[in-house]
Amino acid sequence: MSDSQQLLRLLEPSVRPVGSPAPVRAPNKPLNQQSFAEVLESVGQKPAGSCSEPLKFSQHAQQRLQQQGVTLTQTQQQALADAADRAEAKGSRDTLMMMDSLGLVVNIPNRTVVTALTGERMRDGVITQIDSAVMVDAKTTGADESTPSNNRIFL
Repeated sequence: MSDSQQLLRLLEPSVRPVGSPAPVRAPNKPLNQQSFAEVLESVGQKPAGSCSEPLKFSQHAQQRLQQQGVTLTQTQQQALADAADRAEAKGSRDTLMMMDSLGLVVNIPNRTVVTALTGERMRDGVITQIDSAVMVDAKTTGADESTPSNNRIFL
């Protein structure tokens, strides 16, 4: 493979020829279902020292957050991305992430927040079309890598 082809593969998520559709990524298998070679290969695909891929927010989720006057800090966003990594490792597809009084439904394979629930919407008490829940504590994640996260996953 030529150097230019390798470069295009590295830039694939960002750069594509006009008119070509984005590649469809196969969802990652849970870590406990992957062979050592698969795990090693997936780790090799990430740059050394890279952080979790940030979550994207759907238009609907952005509107919900704006309506409630909720702004997420960098620390909170990183905690959510870390929680998504852990949910993905457990095989989750659609996860409810609870952080303080905020609930976010996240599609794990697409790393997209599809809706946000606060206040009255949370009091309804019924959340459908999820396969797991993660309790996210943004206060304990971030700066110090030696401190374990308090994120808890429920399947």
